[in-house]
Amino acid sequence: MGHVNWFVKAMDADLQFLVHFFNDREYLFKTISMAGASQVDEICDRISSEKGWYWPRFAPSERQDYLQRRRFVEAALYADYTREYGSLKERLPVYFCLYPSLTEPKALELARGRTRQGEKEPHVLLVNVRDIEDTANVTFTLNDSHTSYRKRTLEAGIECRGDANVPVVLPDHNRVFPFSMLEQVHQKYKAQPISYEIQVWDYQLLEKTRYAILGEEDPGNPARPAIQKD
Repeated sequence: MGHVNWFVKAMDADLQFLVHFFNDREYLFKTISMAGASQVDEICDRISSEKGWYWPRFAPSERQDYLQRRRFVEAALYADYTREYGSLKERLPVYFCLYPSLTEPKALELARGRTRQGEKEPHVLLVNVRDIEDTANVTFTLNDSHTSYRKRTLEAGIECRGDANVPVVLPDHNRVFPFSMLEQVHQKYKAQPISYEIQVWDYQLLEKTRYAILGEEDPGNPARPAIQKD
């Protein structure tokens, strides 16, 4: 079965929930990288016109730069992980975020925070890490992968927007880790305002993992997990 989650049950209480922001439930665990070449512009145009989550990067003015940067980072994540730790089930990941000590109000506030850019408020999906049956194909980076791999992206000659706010390069940036190392890495940075990006490289695992969508009830699965309140 791979890396069963025995270690997850004993993880730091700060590291209990993954959050996934999405625009359309029809494409819940689909990413632009999975789309065929003929579909990319149509999908990007739709996200941009509807002002979905982080829509400016899908607008015509930024689209090609963003997609080039995204493809570079995703290829680097896959190559780095498989070289150091072993195989992954898929070539492209589905992304979650892990914010230490996350609560339901905080998750909703994160979603509302992006509306200052004109976005419509996204849906918020939560997964309790205890419900992940197998983490053999789950990885993470310190901060989101675009921030973590920013130095290497620039070294590859690929433009990174936002140069006015250059993030500090931390010792564990430009690296990807197995999920089993999350608590170990977190101990080094827990005194700082750090978050993590979680990459899931197993689509079948996602299909059977329990989750909760905040503000919605799923009558087909009354056992969806709840999240603790403040």
